[in-house]
Amino acid sequence: MSRTQTLRATLAGAAFSLFALVGLAPSSVAQTCPGVADTFWKNDTLPDNPTGSFGISVIPGLCEGEGAATVFNLVPGTPLQKLTQVVCPFGSAGGASGATALVNVQVFDGVTFSGPQNTPVLGPKVFDLGADFGNSMQVTSTALNVLDMTNYNVTVGASGMGNFVVAFIMELNPNGTCATGFTSNFFTDNSAPGFFCNPAITPEKTSLMYILGQGWTDASKATVTGVPLCPFFYAGIWAIRACTEDAGPVNPLQVTVAGSPVPPGGFVNLTFNAPGFQGVPYVAACSFGNFPGTPTASGVVPLNYDSLMTLSLSTPSVFVNFVGVVSPTGTAPGLIFIPNDPAYSGINFYVGFITLPPAPTPWGISDSAQIVIQ
Repeated sequence: MSRTQTLRATLAGAAFSLFALVGLAPSSVAQTCPGVADTFWKNDTLPDNPTGSFGISVIPGLCEGEGAATVFNLVPGTPLQKLTQVVCPFGSAGGASGATALVNVQVFDGVTFSGPQNTPVLGPKVFDLGADFGNSMQVTSTALNVLDMTNYNVTVGASGMGNFVVAFIMELNPNGTCATGFTSNFFTDNSAPGFFCNPAITPEKTSLMYILGQGWTDASKATVTGVPLCPFFYAGIWAIRACTEDAGPVNPLQVTVAGSPVPPGGFVNLTFNAPGFQGVPYVAACSFGNFPGTPTASGVVPLNYDSLMTLSLSTPSVFVNFVGVVSPTGTAPGLIFIPNDPAYSGINFYVGFITLPPAPTPWGISDSAQIVIQ
């Protein structure tokens, strides 16, 4: 049986236990944004700070490796936003507490939709807790679980798509199996069964679902082996929330990457953009991580001091033009050759640079850019 067939069987077996009246204790939600001026984002109809009992839908058929995501639409003219908090809904049948699971957290700077099935086309991935930091988020039931994002420096809005996406991928769920369903899983705000996919309860282009073998789908349009999941196997809006603050002025020092994702044996073209630093020396480097970065007297360079940084500073045949002078146009070219070895497939790393004007002028420090090896 394929994984999509397994999902269908799981959901079919759980159809009549999808809707549960549960109690969300205020101590389990901590739904206060960390900053006074933060913007609170949610699409679900549950109260901001749920207390007492509320009907929700635990979706038992989402397997490990599958996930839930919500689209948050930015008001036109909204400045760049920095994420300060994301919230993962994880619930148990009957509202039971104490179940745990591990999830990955991803953020995409925008999404568009294609065709009659509203197929999601995700924008740039700007955060991946697992791939970028080697970590997972532990969630407990029945609660809106909070992850503090203030130190990750994740910004959204630069893509110009007018929205951003917060996603949670189930990594480890010990509360069942893919074949029989999970008694604890992500939940939506839905509290009523129905015979038709009601667009008021399950609006289009709002909740996304990652299904193995299919990828991201619009939850209101999702099908498995041709069978629609809404309303019997999925209904409502994921109770995913977020907090953001204005990100402030955009750093003019940026790395433009062309050719990523790159296959082993290929190369990546870089442009080091440093307006205002014409004629100033620069040094670029790479690193496997960009947090917490490397502190300097001029600020934190968003590259970790690791073996890749040492290699990038000492191997000019691979990391080309990583030392030079900013041209009269305010830019400088760079190049990275990827070794032709399949063992490098799946590796992500970061590149950034500093400018070195004469003292006492502080260094210029670029943002880091991600490079993905296919």
